[in-house]
Amino acid sequence: MNDLAIVGGRIFDGFNSYDANIYIKSGKISAVSSEKLDAVEVYNANGMYLLPGLIDPHVHFALNLGKYTSADDFESGSIGAAYGGITTFIDFLDPVTKRREVEENFSKRMKVASRSHVDYSFHMTIAHPDFSPRELIGSTLALGINSVKSFTTYSVSNRMTEDGYIFELLRESKKAGVVATFHAEDDPMILYNMSKVDKHLPRDLPLFHSYEVEAEAASRISTLAKLTNGQAYIVHDSSGRSVDLLFKNGIPHNLRLETCPQYVSLDDSIYNEGPEEAALHSLVPPLRSKEDVELMRCHLEKGTFHTIGTDHCPFKREEKLKNMNDYDGMPNGIGGVETSFSILYTLFVSTGKIKMNDLVKMQSVNVSKTFGLVGKGQIVIGTDADIAIFDPHKKWHVTSTALHTNSDYTPYEGMKLKGKFVSTIVRGNFVVKDGNFLDDSKGEFVKRGPVFWHTL
Repeated sequence: MNDLAIVGGRIFDGFNSYDANIYIKSGKISAVSSEKLDAVEVYNANGMYLLPGLIDPHVHFALNLGKYTSADDFESGSIGAAYGGITTFIDFLDPVTKRREVEENFSKRMKVASRSHVDYSFHMTIAHPDFSPRELIGSTLALGINSVKSFTTYSVSNRMTEDGYIFELLRESKKAGVVATFHAEDDPMILYNMSKVDKHLPRDLPLFHSYEVEAEAASRISTLAKLTNGQAYIVHDSSGRSVDLLFKNGIPHNLRLETCPQYVSLDDSIYNEGPEEAALHSLVPPLRSKEDVELMRCHLEKGTFHTIGTDHCPFKREEKLKNMNDYDGMPNGIGGVETSFSILYTLFVSTGKIKMNDLVKMQSVNVSKTFGLVGKGQIVIGTDADIAIFDPHKKWHVTSTALHTNSDYTPYEGMKLKGKFVSTIVRGNFVVKDGNFLDDSKGEFVKRGPVFWHTL
């Protein structure tokens, strides 16, 4: 006897679409069939799309910046994620410099993450470590983590890792089955751009973090990836002109690119709408020009981006506005887990620019394969029963009051969307059912072993 039957829906698994019922037993998919099989509970999904649970490779829940902490902790963030069809997310450990900090930071993060209602994993994060890349990789894999994030900027806050270390990390990454991920911006260029003005204001973000800043660093990472044949991944690509340069120079097979919904749906004209709007839309990388947005959309349509993350990191309105006349004190970031898929579905799938399965790949299948999330991102017998049930006909307006976040505003306020998740299932258990959150749901840490892209 199956525990749950989801009947009447249309499956989109990232490759094919077909009508079938999904059967679940003991947290796993037990059958995918057009036949009617016995189950304790039957869920009617007539008219709905059944997707493998979405996986967000880039969130910042309970991010402690010292003076400020991001508005969503692992509880509220995971609830918003579940309403956005996300069944697994990857957050970050605090940056490590010394060897002893690896286990310490992991233990701290595991404690705060225990409140999550969906499954989760982590990226290791480094800040110019004083121990070797080989030691770093060994201790990282021992924790069940197979990805390491480094910054090519933020020297002012001591988070930048130098190119020599990055080169060796990339060289070791292929041997060990680790993914080296990068926040790619040119640090000296940012500092020089900021030196051009006496007062730093949020409206000047496009000047400080110009597209050239991203283009130079992303091109450098691409070159290092070619030289080492390591497994390289650039997070939150924001500039169409930057991606254009990578594309024209030839993106190597071992470099994968991530972008976020904000970089294909919003543009930098918002920074000219007054100091409050500029402050509320402060994030790094910043919103880009209309030209960049159009190029980003073209690259998304042609399949340049392997994955979609959200870089979910919202703060309170008051915290943003308190710093609207002094960017140096600004907490950067916006929210996105609950709206991500619907925004992209509205912009690209409902308009016929990409196929539904293309979007499922970028927000589920490819994330699973890139980061070695075994048993996730599939609708296959024996895999985790992570299912997102999507109503493609639902029309709705985004409002901060309707979203499930601790932040009191959204940059997408008033946006008209088509398509919304109605139910989300993690390992066979409803987290959201017909729009209602079930608070007895509990997420689990997902261990990830070595992953080798050339074998995928």
